Amino acid sequence: MKVFQLVGARKSGKTTTAEILIGSLKARGYRVGTVKSIGCPRFTMDERRDSNTARHRRAGADAVVALSKNETDFIYPRKLDLEDVLLTLSREGLDYCIVEGGYEYDLPRIVCFRSPEEIPERVTKKTFAFSGAGVHEAAEGDEAFLSAPDFPAAGAKPCPALSAVEEPATLTDLLERAVPDMVLPVARIPRPESCRGFCRGCSGHERSRVPENTGASGRSDHPAAEPERGASGIAPETTEPLKD
Repeated sequence: MKVFQLVGARKSGKTTTAEILIGSLKARGYRVGTVKSIGCPRFTMDERRDSNTARHRRAGADAVVALSKNETDFIYPRKLDLEDVLLTLSREGLDYCIVEGGYEYDLPRIVCFRSPEEIPERVTKKTFAFSGAGVHEAAEGDEAFLSAPDFPAAGAKPCPALSAVEEPATLTDLLERAVPDMVLPVARIPRPESCRGFCRGCSGHERSRVPENTGASGRSDHPAAEPERGASGIAPETTEPLKD
């Protein structure tokens, strides 16, 4: 199985790029799996606290399987290493696995971006392409993004900028050439400080600490502070720098 990852800031086009590459690889006869790295500490697939599977977990089951007519869900009430996940997927006879997110993993990488400023700290020696919303906008004539492939990184090689929306076949051709067979264990690399995941817009999120730099109103001036919520409990869109 061949494994590569998509990284980038929020709203940079990672999931759209993944969707297109899944379809493109499937059209070429490959079997494709995906892994989505989720940073929210409160995330759970089984949100219904009164469900039977949730009750099984609370009772102490080390693994829970939901076996239905349409799908099979394996629920492990703990974090597994990526190697364990990839080994499980490889046993399914998959040809490719796309990992969305996961900066700490040193995998062949496509960097998705909206603006060129998001690129440098996300590039590694294994980066083989730029893609995402910024490249798509460049393809539509936004000259401000056309310098993206020239961004330097220590030890990194020049990479093409290819829009998955405009050039899916070319990007798929490239990853077929650039992505080698999986090698375990997957090496770890430092995660850029500004690329650390955090929750925003989660109706169940609770602040774990009082932010610094709060004024008389009690609101924080810290750029990463959680925005105010409306009546629905969902945070509105903000103009803050987009995180991963």
